[in-house]
Amino acid sequence: MAKAKDTNAPKGKKTQAGKKMSEIEIRDQLIAAMLVHVPFDGWGEACLRSGAEDAGMSFDEAKAILPNDAAAIDAFTDFADREMARSLDQMDPRPEKISAIIRASILCRLENAEPHREAVAQGLKILARPQHAQIAASTLYRTVDRMWRLTGDRAVDFSFYTKRATLAGVYSATLLYWVANPNADRAATEAFLDGRLREVAMIPKVTAPAKKAAEMGVKLAGKFLGRMPMRRHS
Repeated sequence: MAKAKDTNAPKGKKTQAGKKMSEIEIRDQLIAAMLVHVPFDGWGEACLRSGAEDAGMSFDEAKAILPNDAAAIDAFTDFADREMARSLDQMDPRPEKISAIIRASILCRLENAEPHREAVAQGLKILARPQHAQIAASTLYRTVDRMWRLTGDRAVDFSFYTKRATLAGVYSATLLYWVANPNADRAATEAFLDGRLREVAMIPKVTAPAKKAAEMGVKLAGKFLGRMPMRRHS
């Protein structure tokens, strides 16, 4: 029996050069359009509807790509991870030592996110909800995993988990500091990050799996952001 076509699936969009866009490129275009509206509408359907209109697609097409706010935030973090990697590779000279690559990766991630600070803050608060614990942990793990892979480290022994667990703590703490201190300059953020990197250099190896550490980081984010004044959206 022939499978019915999904009438809500996004149509094959093309670039100005006439090249057909991939699913990821279409999703990235939608996310970029939504980011303009997140500070006013949050990550919900109003934002998706406005972003879809700006991206030249129907709401149903956009809904098929990003069915809910958690999916949109997941896509945003994936986009930000890839932008982080591009920014790191464009550095001249590109850092060579592992510690320098990790440090530069985190700073690239935050610098790229600067225009979307409120979108990041709202995203963290949404992912801190109990129903989003799994996706919150997976997005945090994906980010720190990509950071480690950017160092060229290909270890597959137990250190694979300890390295990512430790980095999850460093990155989460720095991200929360960055979100909570919008008036802090780059030097202050760098000083905070450097302090966290020095701390983990003196701490014995972490024995918890990376996923557990990610979940702990998410809980910390939820408690921290829960005390922050956040704009309410209708």
